[in-house]
Amino acid sequence: MTTQSNPRAGAPAGVQAILDAMRATNAVRVLEPEAMRATREAMIALLNLDPPHVGVERDITIPGPAGAIPAKLIVPRDHDAPLPVVVYLHGGGFVVMSPASHAKLTKRIALGADAIVISIDYRLSPETPYPGALDDCVAAFRWARRHAAELGGDPKRIAIGGDSAGGNLAAATTLRLRAEGDAPPEAVLLLCAWLDLAMETPSCTLLGPDDPVIDDAVMEFFRRSYAPDAAIWREPLVSPLRADLSVFPPTCVVVGELDPLYDDGVRFAEKLRAAGRDVALQSHAWMPHDFPIWPGIDADGAIEAMCAFLRQRLAA
Repeated sequence: MTTQSNPRAGAPAGVQAILDAMRATNAVRVLEPEAMRATREAMIALLNLDPPHVGVERDITIPGPAGAIPAKLIVPRDHDAPLPVVVYLHGGGFVVMSPASHAKLTKRIALGADAIVISIDYRLSPETPYPGALDDCVAAFRWARRHAAELGGDPKRIAIGGDSAGGNLAAATTLRLRAEGDAPPEAVLLLCAWLDLAMETPSCTLLGPDDPVIDDAVMEFFRRSYAPDAAIWREPLVSPLRADLSVFPPTCVVVGELDPLYDDGVRFAEKLRAAGRDVALQSHAWMPHDFPIWPGIDADGAIEAMCAFLRQRLAA
């Protein structure tokens, strides 16, 4: 990872355009849930420019601990034999975004991994702080495994994945399934995942103060919305980097070198490797936080690599 005084100097034009646009947005942002959600909703069309065609895309509902959990079902193509399944958890700091904001990305994963994707609209904070979102994700994963065959999927080939806060929830869901005696996912995809709410890593220190995508101010707002009590920030289900990973499933960790959460992913991968686990670390130079969702950034190689991981780990 870069340590120069201006670490973003020399970034590709597409990356610089996104960083400049986010700086302009930050100049007038309001750190209040509804205002932030309205801003992100206004970006949905931009985030989903030129989406690929999939066989099926429809809304479904999943029974949850506090009522129905909305979700988006994406089936890549017509098929006779069951396909693998990926339960996907969107990013957004536990406060913003939805399956709609991540529709293009999840379609690309469905097509690239040749898998059914179920994108979960878990409850957001601060209205529902920890463990509400995690409760929803655990319930949704269990439901997906039970009902995979009805959806054309293979319940024995089911993965979980997520980006940013969704990556946190994907890792925490895996940990909680194991702790509660359930079989874990067959594979885990962590994309620019927020894995330690303490935010004390070198990449957070270097890039966080003025990061155009997730600076310290917004990250502090996000973590206090999700986990208002700072005493739990170091608990394993809140900060999975601090968990025992000795029985964690095969995992693909994707990081961008301009992301304040870069070290979260790298350290998680290193901890898995030290425990003898199956882990693939994919590091991408000049890439900002959550780079595969941004228009104008060439993330084709990164998406293909993580889909190749899913294809291999979910092969029949």
